[in-house]
Amino acid sequence: MLAQVTYFLFQAKAGYPDSWKPAFLAMQLGFLAGALAVVIRISVLFFAVDEWQQVVFWEITFATVVGIGFLLHTTGRAEAGVLLACLGGVGSATAYILLLGWDVYFHIWYLNLAILLIAVPLRGWIKWSWASVFLLVDVLMFVFVSESQPLIPANPAVIQFLGVSNILGSLFLLGLPMAMYSHFLVLERKKSESLLHNIIPKDLANILREGDGVLALDNANVSVMFADIVGFTPLASKLSAREVVDLLNGIFSEFDDICRKKGIEKIKTIGDAYMAVAGLPAARADHAQILVDVGFEFLEIIKKYQTETANQLEMRIGIHSGDAVSGVIGKSKFSFDIWGDSVNLASRLESIGRPGTIHVSEETLSLLDKPLLEVIPQQSEIKGKGTMRTFLIRKK
Repeated sequence: MLAQVTYFLFQAKAGYPDSWKPAFLAMQLGFLAGALAVVIRISVLFFAVDEWQQVVFWEITFATVVGIGFLLHTTGRAEAGVLLACLGGVGSATAYILLLGWDVYFHIWYLNLAILLIAVPLRGWIKWSWASVFLLVDVLMFVFVSESQPLIPANPAVIQFLGVSNILGSLFLLGLPMAMYSHFLVLERKKSESLLHNIIPKDLANILREGDGVLALDNANVSVMFADIVGFTPLASKLSAREVVDLLNGIFSEFDDICRKKGIEKIKTIGDAYMAVAGLPAARADHAQILVDVGFEFLEIIKKYQTETANQLEMRIGIHSGDAVSGVIGKSKFSFDIWGDSVNLASRLESIGRPGTIHVSEETLSLLDKPLLEVIPQQSEIKGKGTMRTFLIRKK
């Protein structure tokens, strides 16, 4: 029962507008605090004001209007609920001022509710027209009623109590939603930044955000790797869609972890191939060696999946070192990518490589710690390049 009540009061329903959701909990707390304030005021009036009946009648009348607004807001009709509740609040404030006088400080609710309407995501013409009307009522009440005598006499202590409660209540009504909304915006900004950094390196994301929206960089001395899972396509034809996704996700998630630990920048996955680069966004002297080390770790991971899945999965890896251009392309589903001869050559080295080894160019080999490697020279026909000296490498 308690869980059902909690869900009803504090969980935004399916039909609740997305643009309102950041303030849902704060609005609900505001409504409930207002209900508590009504109970307290009625109790004080009952015991401390002789002619309490008329004041309590209007209090209950307008509290009912606010309550209907609360129910509308709770069940998903946010705009209608808030407008109706604000209308009930203005009516209640007006009744208190006329009956007990200006010193009860209910007039601050005209301004508070106008600010609330401006703050919530109502349609522009609605929020500004309603807020203007509330401010106009505030001005008219000040001009014509502020000096008038109250219709019902009350003890000064009661007037002071109501005045203080209205000042504190206005802080709660406005301060809490705005504080919670600000906190939500901070969390959303962190979440969006985290998602952005999954697409674009953090340093480059900051440049893109603070610049003119165009990011293009010349990257000297980088190493590019393509790693392709051999045998995956025929295997995938025997698996369900979920099994295919789970297998690829498991492998590539481990690749991601290694790249993150080693400071390697993952560029993208292309089907069952994985593309990464070392030496950007920050230059590093060991870009070739660190990427080859990562490649060997990839090969070990594939061996593990061979054992676990009883499948003959293998991996070809191609790495070339040189210059490349990087940048962000696209307006929707944009991506960080690299281009250039180094990228093309790394891809071709992978495609003509041997499973279980890393196929590297002469440029890459010259940057490696060769005594630790078994190096197998090759004469490779590279499209657009002709015959080139390349090398298959394994760990000794």
